[in-house]
Amino acid sequence: MGKKDSGDKKYYRVLNILNRLNEGPVRVADLSAEFDVSERSIQRDIERINLTGFHLDTPQKGTYTFAPGVSLTSFNLTGEQLSVLVLMREMAGGMGGAIKDAFDQVFERATASAAGDSPFYAVGPRALNPLTRKFYEDITFAIENHKKLNVRYASVNGVRERVLCPVKILASENFFYMMASADGREADKFAKYRVDRVKKLDILPDEFTPPPAEVVKKVIGMATTIWGVNEGKKIKVRLRARGAAADFLQSKELLPGQKVSKPTRDGAVLVSAVIRHPMEVVPLVLHWMPEITIISPESLRAEVAVRINAYLAGQKTEAAV
Repeated sequence: MGKKDSGDKKYYRVLNILNRLNEGPVRVADLSAEFDVSERSIQRDIERINLTGFHLDTPQKGTYTFAPGVSLTSFNLTGEQLSVLVLMREMAGGMGGAIKDAFDQVFERATASAAGDSPFYAVGPRALNPLTRKFYEDITFAIENHKKLNVRYASVNGVRERVLCPVKILASENFFYMMASADGREADKFAKYRVDRVKKLDILPDEFTPPPAEVVKKVIGMATTIWGVNEGKKIKVRLRARGAAADFLQSKELLPGQKVSKPTRDGAVLVSAVIRHPMEVVPLVLHWMPEITIISPESLRAEVAVRINAYLAGQKTEAAV
């Protein structure tokens, strides 16, 4: 892909302009020619930078420079701001790949302090198959320019090529997914493709008509996991939690539209939510059992029972070997 196609997408272009500003004045016309975008696009990038807090002066029309006392290396941060920045850096590190690289650049430019100076640390899994810069830039470009993608994808059913119309990049539990409709099918019917399973990806010259924003928003809904990004019917769920499970559910929204009752005398709470896929709840129940039980629906109780029985049967088989 050429320079215009590959990138210097908005996110990376803004970081590049910040670096130039740190070296001295920049001219909109020069940046427009270098990045092969309109002067209005560069102007919007400049506005983003200014609104972020890197205040700019205009010594002459079309030229910008950092205001006196502003620079990337001496950007003054309070202890609280530094802590938030470090926490975000740890989260970005868990995602790996292009996200980690980009945030490391932001962190390095925004503060001279070490990450260890912060009282915060994000505990969580680290990505083993991060989103590569190439896939990130190509998918982003295709979404922004409504370009179709030819993708070689390795699903559980094998590897095959397909033409997709991408609309979003989703991040869930340090995995990245491309939300897309299949070419030739209904434009408002979407599937999710895990990006680390993409073996090859090519941007096609063909364009597609993007779905209305409200359609995409409806599909994503109030999902709290990737399973919730689903056009399926809604399922009303009621749980009972006690002990540590009750405490956890009172402190964090783990289910879409989660509502928690006041604790009873024994500390138990009732939890209600509306899900779109059983796997939005099943891992939660298995993780916290026996301190969490399903009141309704019966079909969800049966789903959990099947999994527990299959696990116990497997344990017996292993013990007999």
